[in-house]
Order: sequence, then structure tokens, then C-alpha cells
Amino acid sequence: MGLSIEDIKSLDLAELLSVYYGMHFKRVGNEYVTTSPFNEEMEPSFFVRKLNGHWLFKDFSSGHGGSIIDFVQIKENLNEAKDAIIHINSLINGKVSVKKARHNVPLTDKCYDIQEVYAEIKKNDIDASRQYLQKRGISDDLTKELIDKGILLHNRVHETTYCCFAVRGPGGELQCLDNHEIGGHRKFVLGKKHIFTLEFQTLKVSHRVFITEGIIDYLSIKMLEGDNLPGIALLGNIPIFEPELIFNARTLLCALDDDKGGTGGVLEIKEKFSDKQIQLYDLEGHKDPNELLITVRAKKRTNLTVERKLSLYKEFLVSSNKTELANKWGIDRSYMYDIVNACEEFLLKGIQEQRPGRKSLSKPQTLKQAWETIAELEQKNYKEAVEKEKYMARSEFLSLRLKWAEHEVSEVRGEKEVKDNKRQIKKKRKRRR
Repeated sequence: MGLSIEDIKSLDLAELLSVYYGMHFKRVGNEYVTTSPFNEEMEPSFFVRKLNGHWLFKDFSSGHGGSIIDFVQIKENLNEAKDAIIHINSLINGKVSVKKARHNVPLTDKCYDIQEVYAEIKKNDIDASRQYLQKRGISDDLTKELIDKGILLHNRVHETTYCCFAVRGPGGELQCLDNHEIGGHRKFVLGKKHIFTLEFQTLKVSHRVFITEGIIDYLSIKMLEGDNLPGIALLGNIPIFEPELIFNARTLLCALDDDKGGTGGVLEIKEKFSDKQIQLYDLEGHKDPNELLITVRAKKRTNLTVERKLSLYKEFLVSSNKTELANKWGIDRSYMYDIVNACEEFLLKGIQEQRPGRKSLSKPQTLKQAWETIAELEQKNYKEAVEKEKYMARSEFLSLRLKWAEHEVSEVRGEKEVKDNKRQIKKKRKRRR
């Protein structure tokens, strides 16, 4: 599965057209201008600009305009937008000429091999990426684990630095390198896009799995929920993994961004995994899991849902360090104890309101229970009536069989008497003679 429509529209259009179609732009203010690629006019009439997070073009010479998808559809003479999306992904993903590599990749005349790029990036000092994750709320322990496993890297592209993640498959094979600009918002993937997870084996046997868009959000959920809940980062908002990976999962907890792309991703997940229960992760009003994590780490969390309060209370009962527990949940100790006291009050009140002894099983407690009891009694009466009819029919049948047997006995006895009389008559005749 390649880039989503939203991801494609967010790519730098001027750079893409320069790399893939050889167009040369001149920057004028916030726009890029060049000659039209659709006709032979020599005057600059093709304009590119970024508007509300999306890159758009307008060719005043031909009248064409739109996104990169519209451009490719027109330029490549494709019938549908989906064909243009496939074409764009074929240019961007996989083993291609570096001149056709993705956003902000160093351009040379040779083809790149993902293993060679990984080996080269791995030589860079990791400190910038470590500090980047620290600012995003990721713990030192989890960061160290990523470094020890060769997952966290530091990539440099010209004067821009990127926090880079090595994404591997179930067998450990390197699939792609996911890059996040340090101090900016640009992202790009080198290689074939693939899901990210630290727990392939756990996923196969887990009944509950979370799903995020990016790796930073995945790490944020791991910080919030611990190791008991395994998950997957899509590297986008489209489920690109095989269903067999989460075959035993009964519930998918969607922690996608709270925006149009995230909503579309949830719908895609519901459609692809219609046999599973789909739940939304409570972001508590934040735009994504990482923003929630940063709020928690800053101890600005002031209002937990009922479900989270219950989870906190359960952890409180077994925790030996209450301060660490409060830090983990991003709340003050006083607020934590307020929650614990409230839970204990509700528990005590519930116990006190319970009446001693067992509730009468014969007396329904609600209208619904009454109707259910009536239905059960009707079913029971019906079965008893059927059994009664069977016994009566069997009794009648046995009575008939008995009468028939008596009749047969009578007939047998009658035939014997007739034969005996005949014999006596014959004997008397012989004597007379």
C-alpha cells in the first residue's frame, strides 16, 4: 500500500515536478513559476503554491489546475484519479533512481540501495534524534531500546536534520526508513512503506491491539499504556498490513489523529476488519496521541474519564511507589488521591446498599426480567404439554396393543377347542362301528 491521498497532496509539488518531470522553477514570493508543461509557450504561466497544507498548481496557459494527482492524470493521459495515485506511488516508492527519490533526499546519478543508505546514516551521531524524542515525551529507557536495536537513527539531508526510524518486517528484514524533520513538519519515507511495530510475536496472540498513524504516536501509546497493549503504526492512515498479523485480536483500538485523515482511516479499518470490534482511543480532546502524552508528562492532566479513573485505581492498589504512579499518569498526587478516595466511597456505598441474603430467583427485579421469566415459563409449559401428549399417545397405543394381544389369544384358544371337539366326534364314530 502506498501513500494516501492526503500524504500525496502534502508533498512539495515544486520539488516533485522538478525531480520527476524536469521542470525548473523560479521562486516569486510564496509561489514558484515556470513555463507550461502542456504546450510550447515560452512565457512563464505555470504557478505552484502551498495553500492550507496542500500543494496546488495553476497553468494559466492551458487552464489546467489542481493537485499533483490532477497534474499526473492530465500529463500521463490517465482515465481516473486512482490511476494517477498508483502512478505517483510507483515513482516514489521502491528501488528507483535517486533523482526520483522522495522529498529532501540527496540527489545523485546512481540508484540507491536501502541497506547502503541505512549503513551510511547509522554512522551519524544519534544525539539530535535522542533529544528530539525527549522533547516529544518519549522516555530515556524506550529511546535507549530503539538505539540498541538499531531502529533510531539521525539523518542529514543538506542542512536539514531528521529523526529517522528503521522499519523492519516480521523476519527482521529492513523495509524502509521513516524520516521526521527535527524542528519542522516535513516527513518522507525511503524504501517500500511498511507498518512499524516492536512486537510482531505478541500481536499474533493478543486479543486487543492499538493502531496509530505515525511511529511517534505509536511510541506515545506505549508510554501511556505500557507493555500490556501491543500496537501498530501504519505510517499513514490506511491499513496496509495483512489481517493474519492480528488474527486473534477481537478489539482494535484506533488512536489515529483527530482530523479528516484520521476519520477516513478509521472508516478504512472498520471496512477491512468488519469481523472485529473497533473502538476509538480516548485522546481527551487532543489532536493525536503524542500531544496527549506531552500533556501527561507536563502534569497538566486535570480530568480523567470514568474508565481511566478505574484503571488508575487498580494500578494504585498494587503500586509500591505512588509518586511514580502519579508521574506516569501526568497528574498531581492530590488529584490521584481524590480519585482513589472517590472510587473507594462508591465501592463502599455499593456494598452498603446491597440487601443481605440472596435475591429471590422467583421474583423479577425489572420489567425486562419479568418478560424474560414469562417467556421461559411459556416455553417450559409448551415442552411439558408436548411431553404429556406423547405419554397419552403412548398409553393409548399400549392399550390397543394389549387388546389386540388378548384378541389373538382368544382366537388361538377357540381354534384349539374346535379341533378337540372334532377329535372326540371321530372317536365316538369309531366306537359305534
